[in-house]
Amino acid sequence: MAFPKFLLERTSLNETAKIVYIILLNRTRLSQKNDGWTDVRGHIFIYYPIKDIAAVIHKSEMSVKIALSALERDKLIYRQHQGVGKANRIFVKIPAERKPSWRQTEKCLCSEKKAICQEERNLSGSNKEKSNNESVKRRSKAYGKYQNVFLSDSELALLQQTVPTYQEYIERLSEYMYSKGKHYADHASTIQKWYLEDDPTPPERKYIRKENESL
Repeated sequence: MAFPKFLLERTSLNETAKIVYIILLNRTRLSQKNDGWTDVRGHIFIYYPIKDIAAVIHKSEMSVKIALSALERDKLIYRQHQGVGKANRIFVKIPAERKPSWRQTEKCLCSEKKAICQEERNLSGSNKEKSNNESVKRRSKAYGKYQNVFLSDSELALLQQTVPTYQEYIERLSEYMYSKGKHYADHASTIQKWYLEDDPTPPERKYIRKENESL
């Protein structure tokens, strides 16, 4: 695992925090090579329980918690809470090189094969939406009333498994984008997000057993 040069200048971080950052950065780069680890904006996230990090670096869980807080305070990571009993999403950040502006002080790892993408910098909002939409079209099939919802075969299969009323959400997204002139970089993730917002509670688990059979 590479040691980022900028960490040498972070005197506010102790050795444990720097090691934890390297571990998280390495895990993020591995996730970058696999599908399914991006949010709706295309930024890579990881799940890494504190106890697992502690086991890898041979430190106590309290030391890891302190290190994570220090990294978040230095804006090298961002933790997104997912709710009670659920692991946080961890987004790893990389400082911008050379005198960043106040409005753009960091880079985020993204899902594309490029090593790094810089948020809101090279493309204007409208151009970025257009570019993302064209990319989606090239690798997907069109669905919905207005044929403007683009899903790959694998994305459609995943929606069929995770969203019981996926066809209704496809039509809803199709009409919304047509009427509002909206564009989304990832239509499958948008549908899943809408579904979770409409029904955030997990389905009730049902146990079925035959006579004289234990659960």
